[in-house]
Amino acid sequence: MRHYDAIIIGAGHNGLTTANYLAQGGMRVCVVERRGVVGGAAVTEEFYPGYRNSIFSYVVSLLRPEIVRDLELERFGYEPILLDHSLYLDSRGDYLLLNGDDAHDRAEFAKFSATDYDAYLAFDESIEQVGGILAKQWLREPPKLAMNGISDILSGLRLGADVYRLDEESRWRLMQFFVGAPETIIERWFDSPKVKSMVAAHIMPANFAPLTQPGASLSMLHHAVGEIAGRKGAWGIVRGGMGAITRAMADAAVERGVEIRTDAAVAGINMQRAAVTGVTLESGEKIRAAVVAANTDPNRTFLKLLGEEHLSEGFTRDIKAFRQESASLRINLALSGVPEFAAIPGKELGAQHRASITLIESQEHLNQAYHSAKAGRPADPPIIEAIMPSSLDDGLTDEPGHHVMSLLCKYMPYDLADGKNWDSEKPAVVESILRHVEKFIPNLRDILVSTQCMTPLDLERTLGMTRGDICHGRLEPDQLWSMRPHPQSAQYATPVEGLYLCGSGAHPGGGVTGAPGHNAAQRILRDR
Repeated sequence: MRHYDAIIIGAGHNGLTTANYLAQGGMRVCVVERRGVVGGAAVTEEFYPGYRNSIFSYVVSLLRPEIVRDLELERFGYEPILLDHSLYLDSRGDYLLLNGDDAHDRAEFAKFSATDYDAYLAFDESIEQVGGILAKQWLREPPKLAMNGISDILSGLRLGADVYRLDEESRWRLMQFFVGAPETIIERWFDSPKVKSMVAAHIMPANFAPLTQPGASLSMLHHAVGEIAGRKGAWGIVRGGMGAITRAMADAAVERGVEIRTDAAVAGINMQRAAVTGVTLESGEKIRAAVVAANTDPNRTFLKLLGEEHLSEGFTRDIKAFRQESASLRINLALSGVPEFAAIPGKELGAQHRASITLIESQEHLNQAYHSAKAGRPADPPIIEAIMPSSLDDGLTDEPGHHVMSLLCKYMPYDLADGKNWDSEKPAVVESILRHVEKFIPNLRDILVSTQCMTPLDLERTLGMTRGDICHGRLEPDQLWSMRPHPQSAQYATPVEGLYLCGSGAHPGGGVTGAPGHNAAQRILRDR
């Protein structure tokens, strides 16, 4: 039986981050991963011969620069590439193509409104101000709700001081983003339906909510705290795909003495005298350690790997009620040529291809997509967020001029109505999505080589994410900060001695941030 100081369950980016910091702190660490590759949702895979893509997570922004620096990820091959353009299309042919240049973007907005560009600048400033406060909390352990100790009080005061420095107007806006409904915020700031639909789309990627839901505006802030190469709020891809991030993390960890084992699925967390003693793999092998850090989601960690018998009844009921579902479906496209957009003609690569691309009809489109999915019916048409990473990184395909495209389709329910299941319904849903995309890219069928679709059920089966939730728990006010995933586990340590949470089910939540992994490691090292 092998012995370590700490075992990390799951070699996703947060698990690898935890492993690196623990190894830096002098601990002997083993990472066990159920799949045959490291990376979790941040992987690059060949999904069709000659075509490689970021299969699940596909853009980078939220990865904390402190972690990039501490783990020396650039030395191990991490190279982000900026997405300088944003394209918002509807099936009527109207579009906004933004690139950050003031004169260009003002002219784009002017197609739809004489006032919304200035309003958007003010709105963006408000987002940046409030998002900056959140960003300061990402690498801090949340204070306990009980506020028993002086350290918890001081932690709470740090957030209070940041808020206190805001003027009255900014404090009001902050509270609106925290507990307000997106539709209220959008109506307050903007006039044009086109611009309103663009802003509405910002709540969609990590959310499963309509515009009427209080607290759903938080997603706007969650995606405003990122940066790439010092550029605040920027988004991009990674050369070689998202797997380049986790490969760099894994290489850094191995250099620091971490042992990483793939094809090593965990069957259960072992206990003795109310404390963890290690894990048992599905192969039957037992690995011992006094510390186990779980990069799995809260449901899987507590209810499946640990077991209710080791938890209080109240805690168990709360974890069972923790909401996990992001209603996300991913499609990867292998293309033999350049997609030609109906709204922006051109057979050569242009700004429209090097953009984050959002296909949304209107605000009401988002509400309809939500209510459809809530009733168990895939949104038809879905709202789609797309990128074509091969337009910026030609190493993703073997043949020159060939491309890959990522589609994130929302909202797609985990549970289908009328007794249907994803295994039988997937082909029809993919065909419906492709027909919709053809309205925007008429030559799609001519250049389509192959598709790969990952439904919410596929995400659960492949990655172990309960209900296919890419964020390990919905990002809503009562499931964040000192309550994520539960007040008794929000500081990464759990009610079980030696068991810690290091995944996206802990503060600050989902996205490729590394923050939960960083914070969990600091807590473990402090507890030692």
